[in-house]
Amino acid sequence: MHVLFLAPDTHVYNHEFIRGLKEMGATVTALGPGPKERLSARVKPYLSEYSAVRNLLDEKELETRARDLDRIVRIDRVETIDEPLVVAAAKLRAALGLEGPSVRTAELCRDKSAMKDFLRSNGVPCADSLVVDSLGAAEAFAEKVGYPVIAKPRAGFGSLGTYRIDAAKDLRANLTKLRIGAGGSALLEEFVDGHEGFYDTLTVGGSVRHDFVSHYYPGCLEAMQRREVSPKIVHTNRIDADGYQELRRMGARVNELLGIGTSATHMEWFFGTKGLRFSEIGARPAGEMIWDLYRVANDVDVYREWAEGILVGKTSRTLSRRYSTGAVQIRPSRDGRVQHYEGVERVRQKFGNHIYQSEIPPVGSPTLPLEKGWHVNTWFRLRHPDYDTLKAMLDEIGDIVKVVAG
Repeated sequence: MHVLFLAPDTHVYNHEFIRGLKEMGATVTALGPGPKERLSARVKPYLSEYSAVRNLLDEKELETRARDLDRIVRIDRVETIDEPLVVAAAKLRAALGLEGPSVRTAELCRDKSAMKDFLRSNGVPCADSLVVDSLGAAEAFAEKVGYPVIAKPRAGFGSLGTYRIDAAKDLRANLTKLRIGAGGSALLEEFVDGHEGFYDTLTVGGSVRHDFVSHYYPGCLEAMQRREVSPKIVHTNRIDADGYQELRRMGARVNELLGIGTSATHMEWFFGTKGLRFSEIGARPAGEMIWDLYRVANDVDVYREWAEGILVGKTSRTLSRRYSTGAVQIRPSRDGRVQHYEGVERVRQKFGNHIYQSEIPPVGSPTLPLEKGWHVNTWFRLRHPDYDTLKAMLDEIGDIVKVVAG
């Protein structure tokens, strides 16, 4: 089977999914933004053909390049794991007459406003929301639902460009950042107070074959806005507990309503005083190397499982749920260059048996800004059979390790 992969070299994460396809017997070709000579050495052996495109969002250019590859070996699937390319991949599938998530499904998963309107109309509990293109419309919505409200791009990624607005006096300044009043539009949402996490699946033929639950500490918006926070993502192995069954039912229902078919999904949720609320979903795997947490937690090569689902419409392995796994990021004290570390050796001595991966950039390395996400700068990944013990370890590492930059 011939799989065309869009953007094979965005991150080392992409390489793992391509590896899974190759090891499961697929012929993998790719379209990407740079010349073949610049491809990472790790991904080159997995690709039978590669073609550079000027703009991966240009439908005509994508189709032209894809048809060139199709003449060499007929394309059977088009895949990507990059959120901005999900709709482009769906449109290319439609143009080539291939199976996979439809354009409608992809667009609903990309446009947060349309997504919530559709799911809300089908009984899925969501925060109230409205697309606004003027300050007046925003003021009316905020008056209706009450402050605080959340403002975000309609087709954003994670918490980038997302703002919590606590009072009317702050509305104009924050909406200006989203170009409201300058021809732009944005999504305003009712603020939902509570704990935040995500529910991920590998769905094959409309059936959830593997699912995973993880928790954010603290929530994404707080983590993006406060440098002093050491954000944690903790994947639980207690998914069969009674407390998660409502979430699993919601996730399966959302996938069904959206017509996911065969795809990885990444669904964020809140649970608080108003109960369980859907937040948003992507028709692609979670970013930040999250699937590697699942691989370690479950003694399964989840990338090959994904590939098997794509290629032959089934999965073969059972998830062990042996470990909870998690990640903690240590933010530098400021943007600049790393000057020195505190607490690293203490953490290695105390938790070394549970740390399975870490990144500690050398002194002198440039730091990356907070908006680059959870998997940059300094981080540790741990595993332990008990969720609470793992969470306590991650908390302690976040308290002990310091990265001084200047």
